[in-house]
Amino acid sequence: MKARGALVAILFAGVALPFNTPFGLLALVPIYLARSRTMTIAGTVAVGVAMAAHDLIWGTDEPFGAYAASLALCVMAGALGMYSGVRRAAAARERELLAEAAAAEERLRIARELHDAVGHDVSLMVVQAQALGATDERIREHTDAIADLGRRTMADLHRTLRVLRGDEDAERAPGAGLADLDELVDVARASGLPVTVVVDGAPRELAPLVDQSAYRIVQEAVTNVVKHADRAPTTITLGYGDRALELTIVDEGEVSMMNHRGHGLVGMRERAELFGGTLEAGPRDGQGFAVKAVLPYR
Repeated sequence: MKARGALVAILFAGVALPFNTPFGLLALVPIYLARSRTMTIAGTVAVGVAMAAHDLIWGTDEPFGAYAASLALCVMAGALGMYSGVRRAAAARERELLAEAAAAEERLRIARELHDAVGHDVSLMVVQAQALGATDERIREHTDAIADLGRRTMADLHRTLRVLRGDEDAERAPGAGLADLDELVDVARASGLPVTVVVDGAPRELAPLVDQSAYRIVQEAVTNVVKHADRAPTTITLGYGDRALELTIVDEGEVSMMNHRGHGLVGMRERAELFGGTLEAGPRDGQGFAVKAVLPYR
């Protein structure tokens, strides 16, 4: 649009002046910058019409060679502009492909690191927990819970690794959601965390990604309480509003023990914002820490 406006201004000024001006040459600039076949054809015709109009209005007499040269230059300028545009688009696409290739390679590297480091350690944790439970019946219940948690962690890890490797089936596979919240709460209670779950409003079916994000936000908030708030009593509230799901996780621990600048809260906030939602986290009035996330249904 800018190139078209500039061309119109140049031709209008050229026709309006009562003496010959090289407006045909000036018109080459917007025709080149437009990098468009339509603009090339229209601009070439417009230059020819403007030159004829100038001769007719002011009685000047441009030779045929001037017409032919101006029109040929317009066509050449348009062709060069289109060629330049194609080259730029090709270069931009090449840079994009290189960036995608680098990202894919980085995902594979991360997948290898996760598999070699985390996967190995979690597998050993499961084996050791089972071995410990076999030695003492009194602690078998706790070690079985640890082993089950390790197996679920390995399942989540394997699914994440498949996603990192570009497995489309893994991306479409359903992940953990609020339907798994009871299991999460049972594990937290087994670790010594007193947890209460409150449901406010009528539960409704959530979009898969919203459901998964809601679960992960609750999971991270509960993990933070275990890690930083000395297993303080915690209340999880699921508020099913008219337009959004409201998650509130409140603990009664010491605020000073809560690491509310870590990566966990950053990840929770990113999950909420992905759907146009919000997340607020901070110390409560008095004692404890509160996390509140709002996830729109649509």
